[in-house]
Amino acid sequence: MKEFLFKYPAQIFRESEFIFASGWSLALLYSLVALCAVAVVAALVRKRQSLRWWQLGMLGALQIAMLALVLAVVWQPALVHKRLLPGENAVAILLDTSSSMALADGATTRMAQAQQLLTPDALKDLAATYQILPYAFSNGAQRLDDFTALPPPGQSTVLGRSLLDALRQGSGNSLGAVVLISDGADNGGGLSAAELAEISAFGVPVHTVGIGRESIPEDIELSEVQLPSKALAGTTLSARVTIRHDQGGTARLKVYDGDTFLSAEEITLDPAQSSTVALVNIDVPKPGRLDLRFTLDPLNGELTVANNSRARVVDVPDGRYKVLYVEGEPRWEYKFMQRALADDPSIQLSTLLKVTPNKYYRQGIDDPAQLADGFPSKRSELYAYDALIIGSMNVAQFSAEQQAMIRDFVSERGGSLVMLAGLQGLGLGGWGESVVGEVLPSRLSQGDADFIRVKVPVVLTDAGRDAPMLKFSDSDSDNIKQWSELPAVADYQKIGPLRPAATTLLEVNVDGQHLPLLVTQPYGRGQSFILATGGTWRWQMSLPLDDMRHETFWRQFGRNLVANSPRPFEVSAVAQNGNIVVRAEVRDPEAEENQNLSITAVASATSGEVVNLELLPVVGQSGVYQASFTPPTEGLYDIDAISRHGQELVSSVRSAIRYDQGQEAFGIRQNRALLEQISAATAGRYFTPAQWSQLKDAISFSNAGITEQQINYLWDAPMFFLLLFLLKSAEWLLRRRWRVI
Repeated sequence: MKEFLFKYPAQIFRESEFIFASGWSLALLYSLVALCAVAVVAALVRKRQSLRWWQLGMLGALQIAMLALVLAVVWQPALVHKRLLPGENAVAILLDTSSSMALADGATTRMAQAQQLLTPDALKDLAATYQILPYAFSNGAQRLDDFTALPPPGQSTVLGRSLLDALRQGSGNSLGAVVLISDGADNGGGLSAAELAEISAFGVPVHTVGIGRESIPEDIELSEVQLPSKALAGTTLSARVTIRHDQGGTARLKVYDGDTFLSAEEITLDPAQSSTVALVNIDVPKPGRLDLRFTLDPLNGELTVANNSRARVVDVPDGRYKVLYVEGEPRWEYKFMQRALADDPSIQLSTLLKVTPNKYYRQGIDDPAQLADGFPSKRSELYAYDALIIGSMNVAQFSAEQQAMIRDFVSERGGSLVMLAGLQGLGLGGWGESVVGEVLPSRLSQGDADFIRVKVPVVLTDAGRDAPMLKFSDSDSDNIKQWSELPAVADYQKIGPLRPAATTLLEVNVDGQHLPLLVTQPYGRGQSFILATGGTWRWQMSLPLDDMRHETFWRQFGRNLVANSPRPFEVSAVAQNGNIVVRAEVRDPEAEENQNLSITAVASATSGEVVNLELLPVVGQSGVYQASFTPPTEGLYDIDAISRHGQELVSSVRSAIRYDQGQEAFGIRQNRALLEQISAATAGRYFTPAQWSQLKDAISFSNAGITEQQINYLWDAPMFFLLLFLLKSAEWLLRRRWRVI
C-alpha cells in the first residue's frame, strides 16, 4: 500500500536526495506560495462578517496548503540517487565456515541455513547483475570458485581480519558491496576500533546476514573466568566467573586442580539477566602450579556441553616477597604487626624505626649495609621491595626525590603502598600536599585530619565481604559474625573525601556515623591503601591467646600487598588467534645490569613437543620482549625463559599455559550487535535470512564501484492527488457545515 501511494519502495527514499527536477528557482516557488497566501487572506477578509476568526483561519490554511501543493507538483519533485551500474561491478559474498556454523540450530545446522541462501537459484538475480566473488572465512578470508565445495571448519573466527582480506583482494574488481553471512561469533580478540575504521575507509557497504538464534534457553555457557595469573602459597584465590544463560534456575560449578576435585558451588541464575557473575574462592596450599578447570554441570537436554568448561593456569612462585615498613615513632602497632608477619613463609618484613632525628633502628635486614642510611635514596634500592608501608611519619622526613620514588614505586614498579594513621601520619603529616598524595585513594587534608584516640568498632563493608584478604571464614555469615565480634580499635583518623576509583573495605562506627578505615585504589601498575588506624593491636591484646584473627588479618593483608607485585624478570603466555604469545618483562629496564639482554624461551608440551623461541624487544615498550608460535597440539605448555648477557646467565623464570582449540564452542548465540555495528559503520544494512530477497535492492544503492545517477519523479505519485482531494473535500465539508457555500 505504501509503495502504491508513494510510487517507490521505502529503500529508495532512504537512499535518495530530494530535489525539484524542473530546474526553476526555489525563490520563485516561495514567492508564488506567499502571493497565493495573500490572495486567500484577502478573499476571506470579505467574509469576516459571516464567519468567526478561527473558522476563517481553518478555511485559509486548507486553501493555502492546496495551492502550495499544486505549485510543488508543478515544480516536479523527484528523488535522485546513485545506483550501481549493472554488469560493471562485483559483489563479494563471505560465508562463515568456522566450527560454530556446524552447530545444530533448530532442524538444521547453521551452515545448512546459510547454504540455502547461496544455491544457484538463490543467487540467480544477483549473478545476472553483478560479478559474484565467493569467499569462505574463519581465521582469514579464502577465495572460492563457488559455494558447493567448502574448506574444513575453522577453529577460530576473526571477523576484522577476514573482512580486510576480502576488501583488499576485491579492490581491483570494481567492488560495489560485501555480503557477510555469519553468526557473528568472534573469538580472535574482538573487532577493534582501528580495524573497524580501516574497514570503513574502503567506502564499500558491508551488508550482514545473521545466522542462528540470539537466545538459546536450553544452553548455559561458562563465558568467562577471571583470576590472577599468579598467587602466593597460603592465600585464597578469588575467581570471578560469568555464566551466560537465557532462563533462570540453578547452576552447579565444580573446580578441579588437574584431576583433583577442589570444590563445588551452587549459583542462582537470575531470570531477568542474560548473564550471572559469581565469586569462587580457591585455597592455594603450596608453591608450584595450579592447573585449574572450572566446569558447569549440564542442563537436561542441553544443546552443547563444549562451552561448559574453562581451564586456567595459575603460577604459585616459591620464595619470599620483601616488604619495607617505615615507622616514625615506637608504638604498639609496630610491635604487633612485626609479630604477626615474622613467621609468614611468603613475606620478609624489613623495618625502619626512627628513634632519633638522624637514627633508625633496623630489623629484618639481610646484611649490615641494607638500609644503613635510612630510607632508600636510589630507585634500585626501593624497587628491590614489593610493598611499602609508611606509618606515623611527616612527609618532610623524605626528600623530593624520595617522594617521587614512592609515587613511581606504585605507578611504574607495580608495588603496593600502605599509609597508616598516626600523630604524624596521613593528612597530619602533610602527605596530601606531596606528589605521593595523588597515589592515595583519598584527598588528604591537614584541616580535618585529627588523630582521635577513641575506641571504635570496625564494620565490614559489602566490598570487604568479597575481599579474600578479609576472610576469617569460608562462610559469609560466619565471617561477618567474626568481624562483628572483634574488639574495638584503639583510635581512628579522618582521611577526607575518597577518589572516584577508591573502594572502602572496612569502616569504623563513630556514634552511628560510618567513616572509612581501610580504603584502596589501583594506581598505574600498582595499588595503594590507607589504613586509618594505628590500633589494630587491641585485637591481639583483648582476644584469647589462641585467637589468631589479628595475625590472620595482617598475614592475609601482607600477602595481598605482594601477590601481584612484578618480579625482576617475569614471563607470561596468552593464546591469541590460534597462536601462543610469550611475553617477558624486565622490571627495571633502565638499570645497567638489564642493558643488552638476550632472552630465549623453551615451550614444552605435556605430550612431549618442544618449541625453542627467541624473544625480541617490543618497539615502544621498554623492557618488554615477545615471541609467538603455533602450538602443535592442545594441552599444557610449560614456558621456561632465560635472560643472558652474552653467554652469561642472568636470570631464569617459568610460567605455563593451557592451550585449547575449542574456542568456537563459546559465544554460540548470534552476535547480532556486532553484525549491526559492522553494517552501520560501512553504510550497509543487517538482514535476517528471511529478508534475503531485499538484499539485491540494498546492494544497488551503493556509492562504491561504478555508479550511474538515477532520477525518480514523484509529481505523479498517487499520494499528491489523494492529498489534493482530501484538502478540497475538507474545505467543502466545512463550508457546508457553516453554510457559506
